Amino acid sequence: MRTVEIKRLKDGMFSDPKTGWSAYPFQQVASGDAVDVRGVHVVAIYPGQLRGNHYHKETEEFLFLFSGIGVFYWEEEGALMQQQVSGTPTIITIPKGIRHAFKNTGEGVVYLLAARKGEYDLRNPDVVKSELVKP
Repeated sequence: MRTVEIKRLKDGMFSDPKTGWSAYPFQQVASGDAVDVRGVHVVAIYPGQLRGNHYHKETEEFLFLFSGIGVFYWEEEGALMQQQVSGTPTIITIPKGIRHAFKNTGEGVVYLLAARKGEYDLRNPDVVKSELVKP
């Protein structure tokens, strides 16, 4: 069984101390497993708030955290796992079927970019609500 992977983004990051940075966060997605741009979305999580508490039956999800701090929660073999993550550009890879949630533990807004492998259908977005962490 595949598990969640959390890592700082190094490959695909370009920065200039004067002008800022740019990132290509989804370079790790295999070329045969395209991300459908219709399903790419920006998520803002306000201080103290929890988002997620769901899983995806058919699709692997990628979260690109680029601002803020919080705790990422997921279920692994029946156990609740958690890891503190910060806005230093971080990629979280979530295999299909893994329940997950994110809580903003900082004072500012958390911003992340989310994408999933495969075709996206707005009428059937492959999101199954399932409480992992109490709000």
